[in-house]
Amino acid sequence: MEISWRMWLGIGGVATLAYALLPGGTRWHAGAYALIGVASIVVLVRAVRRHRPHHPSTWHAFAAAIAVWLAGAVLDRLAVEAPWTQVSMALALIGYPLACWALFSLLRGRARVDDRTALLDGGIIATGLGLVYWTVLRGDAFTIEVAFTVGDIALFVLVALLVTTPGAGTVSYRLMVSAMISMAVGDILLVSPQPPHGGGPADIALLASNTLVAAAAAHPSMRRLTVPLARPPRFVRPRLALLGTAILLPPGVSLYLGATGRIADEWLPTGIACALLLLLVTLRMAGLLHRVESESAWLERLANHDALTGLANRRRWDDRLPAAMARSEVSGTSLIVGLIDLDHFKRYNDTHGHQAGDELLSRAAVAWLMNLRDDDMLARLGGEEFAVLLAGHSMAEAAAVLERLMAATPQGQTFSAGLAAWDGRESPEDLLRRADELMYAAKRAGRARITTKQGVSLV
Repeated sequence: MEISWRMWLGIGGVATLAYALLPGGTRWHAGAYALIGVASIVVLVRAVRRHRPHHPSTWHAFAAAIAVWLAGAVLDRLAVEAPWTQVSMALALIGYPLACWALFSLLRGRARVDDRTALLDGGIIATGLGLVYWTVLRGDAFTIEVAFTVGDIALFVLVALLVTTPGAGTVSYRLMVSAMISMAVGDILLVSPQPPHGGGPADIALLASNTLVAAAAAHPSMRRLTVPLARPPRFVRPRLALLGTAILLPPGVSLYLGATGRIADEWLPTGIACALLLLLVTLRMAGLLHRVESESAWLERLANHDALTGLANRRRWDDRLPAAMARSEVSGTSLIVGLIDLDHFKRYNDTHGHQAGDELLSRAAVAWLMNLRDDDMLARLGGEEFAVLLAGHSMAEAAAVLERLMAATPQGQTFSAGLAAWDGRESPEDLLRRADELMYAAKRAGRARITTKQGVSLV
């Protein structure tokens, strides 16, 4: 019989409540703690086998972390000699990297998180939280091993990043987040300067965490937790609020130390934390700036270039033509505009299909560009119509350029073209209109030709 996630939540909740009512310090108490923990592991492993997620190792890492923490906790309750207590502490430490690896896998599974961004955000949160641990929560009573503190901070950072990373808000995700919060509460209580005795709030929080993790695995939506999103996550407001809070922690600690008269004793860790935060924030800002610049360049290209051929589009042409006219007026060089229209393109599309038509346009654009100078401009105005901007050419030279383009057109296709030289007075619209009239004159004259003025065509 398979246990559903709702059924397991009910069973685990009742068992945890019963455990809280048992008298502490007895073997029965330790046995009940072990029984609830083992049951959570069994439910988790069976659920992974049933639902077959894309990355089962993530869930198996959670099971392993619960197992070693459970073994350490039970051994600590039963130990009467110091060596066994040290073994239980070692088991507790082993659980941290397992849980952290599982959380990081979930974080990467919810979205395609950039490793550098995740590391910087985690470093900012860890620096602020580490200073609080060192000066406020621990202070002079800091007697716990540094490794436990590092593990606590790592867990908190990963949980915070998981909560503020956009992704599928499934039931399994909400159960997992609740489990991590409960684990963090229990862990903080467990490693506090005066930890509560067995059966206290720490045990209840940790058992609730185990129950919630198993329930998250038992829900069918657990398969979606390790499936990356189609798009990378954006810099969302919850993440911004989290980082802002972390950045404000060192100044808050400084104010606290100043108010309590301890600033002289804690100036070194506070200064190091502030300097590290400044460096991390600077790197984070540099990353955001690079992303903004990259997206700006992409948007600019999208706005000014044709998606199919990669040539300049009508918008780009409308910007470049007046600028070219201004340069021609100042330098006194000639300026010629040509309009090109592929002959019988609709018939080609109907015969070979639209995909073949798109391929013809793309190949023609590449072939034509190879026969133009770097200073010349080729743009796609729409459909099968293109425009070419030639500066410093005589009309005969411009016609020769278009003849080379005609010869380079793929698959033996031809085009009709009109060439118009700017007279130094007419507007861009009038110049383009005149070239358009010449192009249609070429079509009426039989196509596959370049017209320089009404009635005169070059074949």
